[in-house]
Amino acid sequence: MGRLGRSTGALWRALSPTGRAVTLLGLAAWAVWAVTDLVELRLLALMCSLVLLLAIPWLLVPMRVTASLGLHSTRSVAGDVVQISLVATNGGRLSLWQPLVRLPIGTRDSWLRLPTLPPGERRTLEITTEPLERGVFDVGPAHAVRSDPLGLLRRWVSWCEPVELYVRPRMVLLSTLGSGHLRDLEGVPSDRISMSDLAFHALREYVPGDDLRHVHWRSSARAGELLVRQYHDTRRTHATIVLDPTPSAYASDEEYELGVSIAASLIMCAAREDYDVSLVSGNEQLTSLPAGYVLDGTCRVTREPNAEPLGAEVTLAITLAPETSMLFVVTGSDPVDLDGLTSGLVAVSPETHCVVLRAEPGAEGAVLRQHGHDSVTVGSLGDLPSLMARST
Repeated sequence: MGRLGRSTGALWRALSPTGRAVTLLGLAAWAVWAVTDLVELRLLALMCSLVLLLAIPWLLVPMRVTASLGLHSTRSVAGDVVQISLVATNGGRLSLWQPLVRLPIGTRDSWLRLPTLPPGERRTLEITTEPLERGVFDVGPAHAVRSDPLGLLRRWVSWCEPVELYVRPRMVLLSTLGSGHLRDLEGVPSDRISMSDLAFHALREYVPGDDLRHVHWRSSARAGELLVRQYHDTRRTHATIVLDPTPSAYASDEEYELGVSIAASLIMCAAREDYDVSLVSGNEQLTSLPAGYVLDGTCRVTREPNAEPLGAEVTLAITLAPETSMLFVVTGSDPVDLDGLTSGLVAVSPETHCVVLRAEPGAEGAVLRQHGHDSVTVGSLGDLPSLMARST
């Protein structure tokens, strides 16, 4: 009974809306004929059964097709179109007459009609998507539809595996992120003294517990006592971006997307300057990764109803990336946890350059210095480069 039920369910799913209507019509005609004994109804029921039986062989014809999906670029920007290539090869002995293919792109379905595929032939179809919003989308898998001439039965055949498409937020080119605290290996060494680094500073007397590998033996022989090397502490500049995930901080979806675009623009600038980059926004916590992966994180960020307050997000970011030398906090026009944010910024090292950016579409751009950090109001993404230049 279980197998019979599963078979019946599979057969019902194979019926198209037209096929289900024909099936119900045949059953109804058969039931009424059994009661009224009308020959016309019996003939109608037999005709419905016959066309359904004749449709079955069309679904049994094997379809041996190998296909692949290719994206001209696996990374795109919100509002842009994406070029997709579908390559299909017929490995069967029969020609496929203009197969109908469904190609899902995220939650959207694209219907494609391929040219006829003779045996052993390969066809390539170029597809241009509609402008896509920010996010991570699965493109595919491509499904071909097998159907009879009357469209009563249909069967879906998967041709290939899906591919992942990252649609990044809109970004703007920034000339600089600000001065911050220089910690570049190729830049100016810091004033901190380390016992193990690259920039040599001076020699000092040996103290019990010092690593003998740092003893400068030639100088020690001349001085008659053990001398060890000291170094300047040099570290790379690290930019950390905190994007407020609190829904109530943003007045609209447009305001949140502006905030995401601001964060992505900062990450892109940090990547161009070859800085280490971290991103913290609710469940999206990325650090010690290449900047490209961090930028991909902006495709996945979203507002989270149960997110921690903004102050806690700042504290978490500093905990995950204690070497942060530039901290950027991006929020909306109405940040909820202002007291927590102020407390979190106060706890940050005074050597760290802190900037709070508020996304407020339509507002006039402004830069204010308050509580030891810069507060920047961004009314449009195009204003960001000039505002960041003013906050350096």
